[in-house]
Amino acid sequence: MNNLTKIVAALLVMAALCLAFVAWWLGSRPPPTISSAPAATADTSRQYDVVVAARILEAGKAITTDDIRLVSLPINPAGAYDQTSSVVGKVPLIEIGTGTPITESGLASGLAIKLADGERAIAIPVDEIVGAGNRIQPGDFVDVFFTLKQGQDVDRTQSRLLMSRLRVLSYGAAVIGSATAGGSAGAIPAKQTQQSSVPQMQSSQQTQQGQQVPRTAVLATPVADVNRLLLATQNGKLTLALRNPTDETVPDVALFPPPASALSGKKDLTRNEIEALKIPDNQAFAGIELTGLAGDAKPPVRKPGSPTPQTKAPHTGGTVEVIRGTQRESVPF
Repeated sequence: MNNLTKIVAALLVMAALCLAFVAWWLGSRPPPTISSAPAATADTSRQYDVVVAARILEAGKAITTDDIRLVSLPINPAGAYDQTSSVVGKVPLIEIGTGTPITESGLASGLAIKLADGERAIAIPVDEIVGAGNRIQPGDFVDVFFTLKQGQDVDRTQSRLLMSRLRVLSYGAAVIGSATAGGSAGAIPAKQTQQSSVPQMQSSQQTQQGQQVPRTAVLATPVADVNRLLLATQNGKLTLALRNPTDETVPDVALFPPPASALSGKKDLTRNEIEALKIPDNQAFAGIELTGLAGDAKPPVRKPGSPTPQTKAPHTGGTVEVIRGTQRESVPF
């Protein structure tokens, strides 16, 4: 028993010596070097060219060269610009403070920036017949023809040119300036055109699968002609005629009498105010009647003894409110 105790004691002493040696070896090693410190120093010393506002930029007002400046910042915000030429002419969506970096998210985008001064984006319904077989692409120029059928306000069925050389902003899902605008809206995939052995009707049905059929076209329309387009859309049939973009011929509207406006100017206007009535925005506010849009329209039929437009018959009775859908009207009786 004494020999066993001596053996165990010797083993414990040897283990203690081994642990002591390991502890001494670990303590004598030099501390590890930190390699991330120089990298962090290098990142903080890097500078980025960022376009910032040199003054307070108002929302909805185009940016000029005096409104911005290029500075060096230790950070590069997402969507920031590094060249002033990329910002000039763009329009802020919100007010941008002095020294604030200008980013893409804070500037107007989409179809709105594709419009020229005095233009409005108007959507009209289209199909394969109206849209020249769906071969119209965003960026094309079209002539808008319309047809009016004989009716209460139209003496005879007629068709004529409504507006000339309007720019197409979008056709179906294709938008001007986007990647999808390069191909025709009605183009047939190459894989399907190779199936020549399939009957034509079956092939036509297959080409429509997986494609979004265009339903609307957005046209850049002068503001003074918006009423014409809306009135013709609601009361007639439109047809878009595709034209060569280099063809700049347009009709001379000065050779024809202007259509009657829905609203006339006030009496006793000064000469300057009369000239102001010709401003496109004022013409759009004055509007247009269907009888003025149609050529040789029927004059209003008036019964004998009924009051003329210049005079109003005296009303001595009561009124009753007539509701037609969402419209309400007070009718005398």
